[in-house]
Amino acid sequence: VAFEAWKVRELARIKAEREERKKQESEALERERLKNMTDEERAAWERANPKETKHEEKKKWRFMQKYWHKGAYFQEAPDESRGTTAKDDIFQRDYSAPTGEDKINKEILPKIMQVKNFGRSGRTKWTHLLAEDTTNFEDPLTQTLASDRRRALPGANMDFSKPKKFKT
Repeated sequence: VAFEAWKVRELARIKAEREERKKQESEALERERLKNMTDEERAAWERANPKETKHEEKKKWRFMQKYWHKGAYFQEAPDESRGTTAKDDIFQRDYSAPTGEDKINKEILPKIMQVKNFGRSGRTKWTHLLAEDTTNFEDPLTQTLASDRRRALPGANMDFSKPKKFKT
């Protein structure tokens, strides 16, 4: 009985290894085929086979909305090691949604009230740095400093062209 169970496990392992090897070989062939394509063929192939992304669009936050971190632990696995309990719905909720005071539209309030913790002794003086920014981008001095900074970046004036397949 133990030998038969071992034989079944061993055959399943051999089959899985064979399938994995076939998958790797087909991926290598596909990579080689893509590598040998011209730029036009490659662009056409990329249009026909776009990359799959599961990137979700970020929600638009309200003015001065408080940030809540969703936590680093226990996001998917249940606490129980056997996994008999299902995933908790609390982990699926939207953490960027406004809560409490954030549901109030602070843009319609007077300018003096558009601060965190208004009326409290520990309130901050400033709303955000963007409101306090006094940089004048039209100033010629600012423009020359920015261009000097860009010129000093490493690799800013490097000329790179795609290498050719054959040296001529």
